[in-house]
Amino acid sequence: MRILTRRDTGLLTQWTFGTAAVDADAAAFISATGITDATQISAINSLVADLKTYNLWTKFNALYPFVGGTATTHKYNLVNPADTDAAFRLNFVGGWTHSTNGAQPNGTNGYANTFLNASTVLSSTSVHISAYSRTLTVGSVVELGCFNGTNFVHLRTAANAVIGSTSSILSYTTTTDARGFWIGTKRADADREGYRNGVSQVTNTTSDSAAFPNLNLFIGARNDSGTAGVFSAKQLALASIGSSLTDTEAADFNTAVTTFQTTLGRNV
Repeated sequence: MRILTRRDTGLLTQWTFGTAAVDADAAAFISATGITDATQISAINSLVADLKTYNLWTKFNALYPFVGGTATTHKYNLVNPADTDAAFRLNFVGGWTHSTNGAQPNGTNGYANTFLNASTVLSSTSVHISAYSRTLTVGSVVELGCFNGTNFVHLRTAANAVIGSTSSILSYTTTTDARGFWIGTKRADADREGYRNGVSQVTNTTSDSAAFPNLNLFIGARNDSGTAGVFSAKQLALASIGSSLTDTEAADFNTAVTTFQTTLGRNV
């Protein structure tokens, strides 16, 4: 049996799992959230290690693993687990259900503000957004995004992703099952692609240099010019925002996330 050990030095809480030290970035997240469950700690540590092995760790502005089962643990950004707006810590608004399977908005008024402004933080030629859905129903809802009336950064699992203007639409038309890990990415003005479980589903090569909205991205709904709308009721087990992903990187990200969800017993 592997034993989880915690040692407080006064400056830093150090964790070991068995005889192996927990990755420093994983340990910072564990310390911030207060998670003590050995399986959850192992899953977090492995996710961080896998992302670093695949050279993906620096791809994220925000990565929300929704682990720990409470609003407090779910609010933290894995890559910068400070309890501040500047660290893109989530602020949950309205109705949410938090469990060990993830975070689920109520579909009517529940959303989370990421405090991540699409215009000032993201690059219009290198961006990705992702969401891991544990809910089958598709629906005309948005899991992650913002819209200023003209341009978008949004993701509808099993429906579409839009990163730019309406000419940037990536339409998923081959499934009525919204479960799984969905990624939308833009690598250049004429290079956008959507993935499900690491496999390409759709591309769009129409040139689009539209500026991103000067709005924070919301999770569980879309930020429509400052007001939450298009509310989702999907249970999310992970979401991320960051720079663009290649085919290989999308596949590797999916592998890391699948391992993470499997360890937690909530993969779909």
